[in-house]
Amino acid sequence: MSRTFQHRVTPSAVASILMLAFLTLYFFWHRGEFHVIIAVILLVITTLVIERIIHTSYTLTDDGVLEINQGRFSSVRRLPLSDIVSVEVKKSLLGISNYVLIMYGANHFVSVQPDNEEAFIREIKKRQDDISK
Repeated sequence: MSRTFQHRVTPSAVASILMLAFLTLYFFWHRGEFHVIIAVILLVITTLVIERIIHTSYTLTDDGVLEINQGRFSSVRRLPLSDIVSVEVKKSLLGISNYVLIMYGANHFVSVQPDNEEAFIREIKKRQDDISK
C-alpha cells in the first residue's frame, strides 16, 4: 500500500511568502516606470512559492520507489528504495528547522521536509527491509 507524507510548512517559508507578498503590494502601490513590471514578476514568484509549499508530497509506492512531487509545475522525482544508502535528520544552517537528508546512489543527495520525520524514516527503513528479504 502506498503511503504519502505531506511537506512541512516551516516558519522561514511563511516569512518568505509574507516578504514576497509585501514587496508585491509595495511595487503595485508605488507606480513608477518599472514598478508594475517588477510587481507582476514578484506576484508570479509568490504564486509559484505558495504552490510549491502547498503541493509538495513524498509518496512511498508499492513497487519500492520514493516519489518526490514538488508541485504541479515540476516533474516527479523517483528514487528506488534499493538505491537509498542513508536517511538522517539534519538541522538547517541557523537551526530554525529540520530536514531529512537522503543519500542515494554514488554520493547523490536530496533533502526533504516531511511533516512527520520519524514516521517517514521508519517507513523507508521498513520498506527497505521488506525489499531485501
